[in-house]
Amino acid sequence: SLWYTGLSYFVYRLRPYRLVQQSLSDSIIEVAEFLREKAKFYHRNNNYDKTYADLLQLQVSVHEKQDAVRELLFRTREIIRDSTPEGRFLMLVFVDMVDLFEQVMSTYYNYKQLHEQFDSAGILSDYEMAIKRISYALDDIAFALKSGGKPTISKRLLIEIERLKIKINHFEKNNSDQKFSTSGIIALKNIEVNIENILARVKTINSYFKLRNSKDIRKAEVDTEKFITRQKFDWKLFTENLSYSSSTFRHSLRVTVVMLLGFIVSQILNFSHSYWILLTILVISKPGFSLTKQRNYQRLIGTTIGAFIGMGVVSYIHDKNTLFGILLFCMIGCYSFQRKNYVVSVLFMTPYILILFDFLGMGSIALARERIYDTFIGSGIALLASYSLFPTWEHEKLKEAMIDILKANKAYFEQIVKLYFDKTYNRTEYKLARKEVYVSTANLASLFQRMFSEPKSKQLFIKEVHQFTALSHLISSYTATLSLYNKEHDFHTENFDSLKPIANNTIYLLDTSIENLEKRQTTIDNVPLIRLSDSSLKVVTGEDLIPEQFDSIQKVAYDVYKLSVKIKI
Repeated sequence: SLWYTGLSYFVYRLRPYRLVQQSLSDSIIEVAEFLREKAKFYHRNNNYDKTYADLLQLQVSVHEKQDAVRELLFRTREIIRDSTPEGRFLMLVFVDMVDLFEQVMSTYYNYKQLHEQFDSAGILSDYEMAIKRISYALDDIAFALKSGGKPTISKRLLIEIERLKIKINHFEKNNSDQKFSTSGIIALKNIEVNIENILARVKTINSYFKLRNSKDIRKAEVDTEKFITRQKFDWKLFTENLSYSSSTFRHSLRVTVVMLLGFIVSQILNFSHSYWILLTILVISKPGFSLTKQRNYQRLIGTTIGAFIGMGVVSYIHDKNTLFGILLFCMIGCYSFQRKNYVVSVLFMTPYILILFDFLGMGSIALARERIYDTFIGSGIALLASYSLFPTWEHEKLKEAMIDILKANKAYFEQIVKLYFDKTYNRTEYKLARKEVYVSTANLASLFQRMFSEPKSKQLFIKEVHQFTALSHLISSYTATLSLYNKEHDFHTENFDSLKPIANNTIYLLDTSIENLEKRQTTIDNVPLIRLSDSSLKVVTGEDLIPEQFDSIQKVAYDVYKLSVKIKI
């Protein structure tokens, strides 16, 4: 361990930014994947529900990657002190990528209506291709981060965006027969403007690469300390988990009992490497049933395929040098995929272990067979225990996750309200609120996905939770849109004071929804919607985007309010 610690420290001192560069590159690739998935909304005959579900899953992945980068960036002393150009460069790229992701998140339209209107015109496929090309530009940035090169933007992308503008203008000028609705054309304009804004952000990030090694590169204005999540160690937290209501306590108890059971089974079977049963149980056992089930399948598939590969290698290859080369290859593959793809990691691990035992003079077909047997036995014990022994189900965490996302959306919306009505904008508070929305959305989305792996009897309120997740995502998207409009658009309406009642009612609806979930309310109070027509604003549908966005958020908040009464958890 001392040798490995010394080696790790030496490598870190040699290339202190390498880990951050790789992590940041991975997060950018995830954002590019998110963009490509979102481009599918513009594809003809698209399955909207599947695309939306995939987007939620990708959003979870983007959050995880960005959170990993945040932890690395903000905890690295050289970067926090801005002592080197590379540190400032990495910070700037990350901050702009988070802002870019907000821009990507903000755009949400009625894609079905867009297709009904414009499929015959063929313009939506141009949007799809333009968005994909931006994602390729992000891939180029990610590669440049790792390789040390400089990313470029395809000239074809710039041409396609200009072509989009020309087509939209053509539709607008030649729409005397009202073939296309005004709101539809305005939606196309808004999407095109947002694509341009995203492209501008990409160009800005590209420009940082030119100053990557220059002392003139500017400093990113980020209060890093507020974005770091620190683990608190206190006695109260420990004692609170010493109860059956704690999922951590139940998991600990379950693992203890199952390991004891596994030990007894291994003693009875008396295999030569029966500790593999215990190892399998320990690796597979997770706090929740769905995670245990997922890891179970991954372990079984990887071990079985890997064992057959290992048997083939050991049986037909006898040259020690060749075997050693395969051993190194499998070892590298095992540890490289350990966090990225567990199935592949285990697939490499099994032949790696079999070849290693072969070098020790213990490799045989019987060993591979025992490896498979032990894995199946350990997996079976772990899976059965997760279902029947002090189980933890995802619906037990639903209330907390739903309340968290409502609180996060409320805080995020309140920051936007300040932006429009109070003219007080604290950049750090805004970014913290935005981060909490991403975190809570990712938590709820991943929890919802895990529920599908559980038995049907445990999938409580699955339809309502799906609706709640979708509505929460809409609120954050609309709120992000308001933020971007304030920063990057000219307003049709200059005084928004007439929208205050709508904003206040939205906050009230979110507060009431939180209260309904906390107190398990079963009746809907008469909470009226404040209509735009009741305000003193003269709103032109499709043109006055700010009032319409506030109105849309209020309507979605009202839907959340009604849903909060139906979900009794």
